Amino acid sequence: MTKQIVLLSTLALLVAGCGGQSTQEKATSEETSLPSQAVTVWSSETELFYEHPLMVAGRKSGPWAIHVTQLDGFRPVREGSLTLRFRRPDGAAYVHNSDAPSRPGIFTPRPKIPEAGTFRLFVIVDGAQVQDTVELGDVTVYESPSDVPTPDESAAEISYLKEQQWDASFGIAEAQERSIQRSIEAPGTIEPVAGQHAKVSAPVSGLTPAQANLDMPAPGDRVQEGQTLGILSPSGGEGSYADLMGRIERLEREVRRAERLVEAEAIPEKRLVETRHDLELARAALESMGGGGESSSPLASPSSEPSTSSAGFNYDLQAPISGRVQERHLAPGSRVEVGTVLYTIVDPSRVWIRLRVSAEHAAAVSEATGAVFTVEGSDTAYEASRVVSTAAAIDTDTRTLPVRLEASNSNGALKIGMMADAQLLLEETQSGVAIPNEAIQTEDGQPVAYVETGGESFERRPLELGPTDGQYTLVERGVQAGEHVVTAGAYQVYLASLGTSETAGHGHPH
Repeated sequence: MTKQIVLLSTLALLVAGCGGQSTQEKATSEETSLPSQAVTVWSSETELFYEHPLMVAGRKSGPWAIHVTQLDGFRPVREGSLTLRFRRPDGAAYVHNSDAPSRPGIFTPRPKIPEAGTFRLFVIVDGAQVQDTVELGDVTVYESPSDVPTPDESAAEISYLKEQQWDASFGIAEAQERSIQRSIEAPGTIEPVAGQHAKVSAPVSGLTPAQANLDMPAPGDRVQEGQTLGILSPSGGEGSYADLMGRIERLEREVRRAERLVEAEAIPEKRLVETRHDLELARAALESMGGGGESSSPLASPSSEPSTSSAGFNYDLQAPISGRVQERHLAPGSRVEVGTVLYTIVDPSRVWIRLRVSAEHAAAVSEATGAVFTVEGSDTAYEASRVVSTAAAIDTDTRTLPVRLEASNSNGALKIGMMADAQLLLEETQSGVAIPNEAIQTEDGQPVAYVETGGESFERRPLELGPTDGQYTLVERGVQAGEHVVTAGAYQVYLASLGTSETAGHGHPH
């Protein structure tokens, strides 16, 4: 559904020369002496702002200035045709075509209608950027110049030309009826999800052989659960990894030997039971270091003597989860002590946002259904759709209540440790006219919005605001449904209202 605003303005009369005028000069004078009409119409894809002299039957109109803006990106239409279709009440129509814009975004047709009357005007835009048909409303063609009415003086408004809008970052949005969830403003921090963040420590003391560790994962690399992150050559000594590996291999051979002897009734079964028990204890001790319970030495065999040399038993440090390497502290050729953190791995596909809700709003947190938030350095709005946990007590130092929510992070844009500003959404909703939060400016402590009353005219409106859901805010006073508010470029409109040098000097080249 299109909406239009009509503004009437009078063109100045041409000043006659001292001498006589030619027929062509008189015709030009007659064309430009007619009052002008300005109309703005929006469709879902296009904004049409056009100015044209009022029309008289049988006379070629003065040049129209039809500004065609593609709303997606708010850019001028630079190519394609424009058709004016003046439909009579009986369905017949007069058609005028313009093959291309005379300047980027501006078509300047000069239609001629042979009869007086009221016509329904349609504009058809056909090009690579936009294909749209927009109904502009009724256009009156008068019988003679004496029938053309004198327009009312329009109220003073802020003027910001289309050419200026196209050259800047500019955007508008329609104020619409919406249901808005009540929300609570709260700061927060991006944290890893439990179970998707792991610190991998050295289970034993030892060396990191240089050649064996040259191609190990680096920060930013993706790793899979069970993938080798590093090779450790454990230190020797009693109770060390190498010592336990040797002991396990020795006990494994003793168990096999005892099994044969018991079967031949050469020793009592009690000896076999004791040996098996010693083997289980040794394997448990090895597992406590992060190693396997079975002998895995590539140099050991059932018939060989176990080696207590650190070169004989290398330890594979494995990734406990799949994800990305956040930190790596393993340096090839260095010595590490047991417990040293060598890798930090994070699975960033999902994150938690930990909010700190002011104590005065703590009672309402039980109604929370999710949150909308932005992070430092970005205006992109993210959604957290699941409340993970709510603390049972107020933090006495900060007088806030910790609340954790979960958010999807499939593109990895949310980084662990980022600060966030959030709107914690509650179950309660309220309906009314809403505008995007980007349209709300603060001037002298007062929320305001700039409303586009015409293609190149704007009004500054003080606002009384209601609840916000982080993306839209209810407007209790200041903007009506169907009006268009400036979402990008409001500061430039503000400068235009002051007539500052940054906007001065821009003529209107129609």
